[in-house]
Amino acid sequence: MERDFRYLRDIHGDAGSRDIFEKICTQLLYVLYDSDAHGIRCSQGDGGIDVLVGDFASPIENYQCKYFIDGLGDSQKGQIRESFRTAIEAGDYRMKRWVLCVPCALSVKEFSWWSEWRNNILKLHNSIEIDLWDGGYLIAKLKQTNLYDTLFDNEIKNQLDEILAFLTAEKKRMEDEIIVLMKEIDSSQYEGMTFVSKLESANIEDIDDCKRDFFSAELSEQVVKSKGNPNDIQLFNNLKIEIYSLWQTQYRRYKHESDGNELLTRVYERVEDNATTLGGTLPQINILAKKGILHQWAEECSIGWLINYKQKLEEYLVK
Repeated sequence: MERDFRYLRDIHGDAGSRDIFEKICTQLLYVLYDSDAHGIRCSQGDGGIDVLVGDFASPIENYQCKYFIDGLGDSQKGQIRESFRTAIEAGDYRMKRWVLCVPCALSVKEFSWWSEWRNNILKLHNSIEIDLWDGGYLIAKLKQTNLYDTLFDNEIKNQLDEILAFLTAEKKRMEDEIIVLMKEIDSSQYEGMTFVSKLESANIEDIDDCKRDFFSAELSEQVVKSKGNPNDIQLFNNLKIEIYSLWQTQYRRYKHESDGNELLTRVYERVEDNATTLGGTLPQINILAKKGILHQWAEECSIGWLINYKQKLEEYLVK
């Protein structure tokens, strides 16, 4: 029988399940960060913090635990925006990281919204890391610590094993269907993002394909991170560096004053030619995601498609 964190609601009701989910997240952070982790009592003036890592003498890590068991609807999205706004406007502390903990696996459309919201926030607050810990990642972390064996009895552990299997299957389903489901993604949501402006300033056509590739890369990176396997995370980081290196070589050869089509095409060809070797043992990273990593680098302003691409981007934005 497929199970997820709904079993908390089945046993404890809505209010009880929210409380227990937050306690599970808090216990995990205690183990991961020892005395640096601090649970915050829920009150009117809690500053938008459920659990913090660090102290207020320097920027903290802020963890928000949301029992969004049925995914992200309009209400849940509003709560996410409000939680982050409250944290930003709090005068008692500064943040270096904000992490949303949820018990479910996001759908493609939900992750599309998360990706857009996250990137918009990073534009405004580029000194703050924004991360998502979903149900699969949380259970993987519980398994990597003694918490899994000491906090839960055999019945609960069996339920968590079923949850992990279910969430893993959901991620695999998304990976298998991503190309088909991409047709449903509204590409207009990426308008105004840095990587799109760079493409436009370089007179590159077929930008919708590039947006699709960017989304696929964002989703693939989240899937890798959510599984919590340090080796796979390192392999993905290595993949990003490999793809950056491919761009760097082609940039020296094909950079142009006003037209980036040749450069983008050449780098895409290099990615395609090396598709089977790029990423080592990460077969779940498809060719769209590997191309999309280029646009992740561009979003960070680490690469571009013209000579002096940062200056050209500024000139384009002024126009």
